[in-house]
Parts: sequence; structure tokens; C-alpha cells
Amino acid sequence: MAFWRFLAACAATAICLAAQAQQQQPFVCRTQEAGLGQPSVDNQDGVGHPVVDEASGAIVGYSRHCSIATRVEYFYLAGSRFKPFDPATGYATPPPDLTTFKRNGVAVPFVVRVEVGTINRFVYTIAMLAPAAGPEPAAWNRKLVYWLGGGVGIGHHQGSPLWFKPGGLSGNERQLMIPMLEQGYAIVSSTGNEAGVHYNMRLAGQTAMLTKARFVEAYGAPLFTIGLGGSGGAVQQYLFAQNHPGLLDGGIALQSYPDMITQTIPISDCPLLSQYFKDEVALDPASPWVRWTHQIAIEGMNASDSARHAWTGGVGSTECINGWKMAIVTVLNPRYKDDRYDLAATFYRYPAGAFDQVKWTHWNDLADIYGTDSQGYAPISIDNEGVQYGLKALAQGAIGVDEFLRLNACVGGWKEQADFVDWQGKDDPYDSRNMLRSATCRDPEGAPAPRRSGSVEAMRKAYSSGQVYTGLRLGIPMIDLRPYLEPELNMHNARQAFSARARLLAANRNEAKRQAIWFTRSEADMQGRVLEALSTMDRLLSGGPAPAEFTDRCIDTGGAVIAAGPSVWDGILDAKPPGACTKAFPLFSSPRMVAGESIKGDVFKCALKPVAQALRDGSYPANVEWTAQQKARLQRIFPRGVCDYSQPDQGLPQVLERNR
Repeated sequence: MAFWRFLAACAATAICLAAQAQQQQPFVCRTQEAGLGQPSVDNQDGVGHPVVDEASGAIVGYSRHCSIATRVEYFYLAGSRFKPFDPATGYATPPPDLTTFKRNGVAVPFVVRVEVGTINRFVYTIAMLAPAAGPEPAAWNRKLVYWLGGGVGIGHHQGSPLWFKPGGLSGNERQLMIPMLEQGYAIVSSTGNEAGVHYNMRLAGQTAMLTKARFVEAYGAPLFTIGLGGSGGAVQQYLFAQNHPGLLDGGIALQSYPDMITQTIPISDCPLLSQYFKDEVALDPASPWVRWTHQIAIEGMNASDSARHAWTGGVGSTECINGWKMAIVTVLNPRYKDDRYDLAATFYRYPAGAFDQVKWTHWNDLADIYGTDSQGYAPISIDNEGVQYGLKALAQGAIGVDEFLRLNACVGGWKEQADFVDWQGKDDPYDSRNMLRSATCRDPEGAPAPRRSGSVEAMRKAYSSGQVYTGLRLGIPMIDLRPYLEPELNMHNARQAFSARARLLAANRNEAKRQAIWFTRSEADMQGRVLEALSTMDRLLSGGPAPAEFTDRCIDTGGAVIAAGPSVWDGILDAKPPGACTKAFPLFSSPRMVAGESIKGDVFKCALKPVAQALRDGSYPANVEWTAQQKARLQRIFPRGVCDYSQPDQGLPQVLERNR
């Protein structure tokens, strides 16, 4: 308890500010959008968010910390929606549309008490059922759910809090919150734990620790805390389990990834490959790449010859395009700015050009971790030196040697940050103007497009700052639950749960036993499955024998369990015959897996071996004959060598390498 009291004091007084992540400026406070008023003035130095006089509109000061006074608001359930509730009159004279529920056999009003305040510059909320008037919610079951949000964000704003978003809670949020609140769970959240606001996992972890400390100080220690969230919210659960033992006691990771930063490794390949296929088809309309499903051989991810293309509206697309279309532009192009910052300049009275010096990349968002150069650019970890795109396709006979060489000669890499230009949208959807290219790459004697060599320092700082999920620690039970979205070309692809498990198995096999992987066929079935996972986790953390449901399983349309138990996913991470779930839910891969990397997906920079050695040691299929000219071209494409994935990641800090 003393530890949580110390953190609560830190949250309230900022005495620990030096230990927290460096605060960005400029930074947009969004409490006014949430109906919570302007933030408090804390300086007259022009640093932070402008605060204006409501009558005259004149700036009266600035808010560096985006703070508001802590308050309590009430909401009542009206059918399937929440509305503001006045506790002074509402309990005695309930609104006519107020929904009731049975508690101990008696109908009581569905009223929610929500504490809202600011910690670490972000807005937190604490929601509990309050069916009767009084200072303390009587319906809390002494169990806490930490709600964690998804998305992809590049910082510089505060985010919109749960319960106070413009437009209110989303349908999915309401569908889960209503039964959880009815069961008595307290639900805590912070905009600092929404990946759509930022993806600084050190900052997210610190914010979660401080926010939970506030909860403990105000309401007492919960019996246990369960993390719940999808996509970036699932990432936070894996990384909090690794980086902050004791913060969460269990997790329900929905549509998970092991972490965000290692997703940039294969996803940085997507636009490069999409541009290559586009160019090939433009040069030769009869090219086999005109068939979208043929591209699976190189990209590894799913494709469809009938899906609507996200950019052109035409027929046919891939997961690289429909699933990941904006991801790399969002995190990699330093000149790609979200429109909300233009709003800040007009609505919030920021001076013209206030955001002009911001570099809009994931790495610059974490500049306090990665550092910057003399021009203000953070070093980038993205690297594709030595990567042999389509290597497995060559081995399987899907492409020949000449196509393999042409692909690798023309695919190129990404420019240095200072050389980037504005993204041109649909006129250049894959951002090819920011790629390293060659006009003569298709000529067998021509110059290949250069590859990008990433910053090893950035890679090692990603590890040391806890941005990478290594698999060395899980420490808590985790239900990794997802709908099977491969047919939809969705970015939340099915292999990600097994990427996390593969890291666990490689680093600490005992920890892998704490992870249960659940798949369901239907996205519409997710609400019921999430509540089932919550019930399972609750029973597991409450003591006694482990629930039978805490095991690997897969569920068909209609909710029937296809199979459950330790062997259902056989064949994915081992050489055993495919299990029942493996057969029911086939996985796809990634461009790096096709190039020879494992499903772990955690190699930032591969070790290189000379081309001559690769030609001798069986790296290429035995039935492929190489001419002298083809060997010479391979050497020109890879002058420093090709990837040797049998060796450790060259970006891995030595201390972690020794622990593996």
C-alpha cells in the first residue's frame, strides 16, 4: 500500500516529474472539447496550451500540464445509451427513460459515478456503478478493470477521455461497459493509455502506474486488476506485464500484437512491394502480379482478387494495402501531419507555425528515448539491408531466379528522414517519392535500388526502453482473444498471437503456459467471448483450481467450441500434425517470413553473410541453377551480404542476447 500511496502523491503533486517521460511541446490540451473546461493556467511564459478569457477571447496564460480540477460526474443508462444524471434530484425523481437492473432481487437505477481528472497531462476516468445516493459507490465488487485503447498515434495531444468523448461512448464500448458495471467492476482508463494518442510505451506504463495509484489512494486496493483492450490496448498489456510487474494481475488482449515497434519491420516492406507490383503491371499488363492472390507468394499476407481496393476502388487488393495502407506513412513520414493540429492553430489560438518544427514520426514522438540529430530528426530503426524478398517463393517454384533478382534489385528502401517530402495521397499512395529507387534496376546490368540501413542505436534503445516485447517475462495469465479476420484483409492478422507465444517459448518456456489463445470465427461474437474471458480470468485470479476454459481454444460461428486444449494449435510453432484449430483457422505470414525470418518477427537488423557463402551453403533450393551472370547480379544487389536468420538480431543489446 505504501508504494501506491507514494505513486498517488507523485500523480497529485508531480514530485516525480523528473522520473517520468519528457513532456512534449507543443501539446494540445483537449479538456475543452470533452466539456470539461479549459485547463488551468500554470505559467505566463508562453509554454503550453493557450488559455483564454471566455468573454474577451484574450489569452490569459498557458497550461504546460493540461490540468483540470478533479470532479465527479454521473450518468444514467437510458436503454442502450448513457445520459448525464443529476444525483441531487435523480435518485428521488428518476428520469422516465432510466434503465434499472436487479440487485439482490430488487430493481435499482443504472447510474454510473465517474471521477475525472488529469494525471501526467492525460485525462483519467474512474467509473463505478452508483445505484444509490452517497459518497461511496455501494456496488463495487472490489475488482478493477484497466481499460486500454488502441489506434496508432504520434503524440502532441491529450486525447479524448472515456465518458466525455464528443459523441459519447462508442457502441462497442457501451456493449462491454454495461455488463461489466452491472457485475460491479470498477473501470479505470486514461487517455495516456490509448495508443491512438501516442505509442510511447514507457510513457503509457508510467501513466498507468500513476493512474492506478490514484485509484488505490481514493478507493482502496482492489482484489486484483485485469487489463482489457484491443490492438494497441493489447500491446500495452504485454508490455506492462514485462515492464511493470504488479500493475496488472491478468490480461485480456484482444486482436493483439506483441508490440508496435517490431510491426514496423515487415509493414515497412508493404509499400515497397506494392509499388514494385504496381510498376511491374504498368510495364507489362500480362504480368502475373496483375492477379492479387499471386502477390501472397512474396508478401505472405492474405490477398483477394475480388475485394475492393482501398485506394482505387477497383477490384482486388491485399492486406498490405487494405489493412496497412496508412500505417507506415503515419509512423515514418516526418512531414505527415494529422488535420487536428490545423484545428489547434485556429480553435485554440496557437500561433501560426506552432507545429511546423514537429517531425511526425514514431521515433521523434519518443525523442526523449531515441535522441535527435542536429536537424532534430530521431534515428530510425527500419532496416532492409540483406533482406531477400521472395526467398521462399523461389524455393517453392512460385517465381524463378530472374524474377527473384528483379524483385530484389527494384524493391529499394526508404530514404533518410531529412530527404522526405510530403505524402501525395492517392496520387502516390505508397509514398514512392520517399523511396530509394533506380531507373535501371530491371536491366540485368543496371544499378539496383539501394536498401536502407537502420540505426542500431535506435534498435537497442527500443529494447532497453521497453518498447519491444521480448518474451522473457509474462508473469500474469493472459487470454489472447481475436476474431478471425484474414478474409477481410484486416491488419489484425491471426499470426500475431503466435508471434507473442514464439517469443515466450524462445525466451522462457514456462512463461508460455500463462498465455491462452482463443480464436472465434465471428467478429459479431466478440462481446460474448470478451465477457466469457473476463469471467474466466476472474475465477482464475480468485483462487482455487484453474478454470477449464483457461486453455487454448477456437470457436465456430454460433459460439460452438471447435476444440480446446494444449494441442489445438499444433503445427504452427512445431513440426506436429496440424491441430483442430490450426486446420480451422489457417495462418498467413509476412514479407520477412517469406524472406526467411521466423514467426517471432523480432529481427530489426539481420546478420549478413557473403553472397558466395550463401550460394555454397544451401541457402537456395538445390534444383535452381544459377548462371554466372545471375550470380554476379546477386552480388551487385547485396554487396555486403544477405540475411542469415540463424544468427541473433544485430540490434539486440548484448545483455538481452546473453539472457536468451
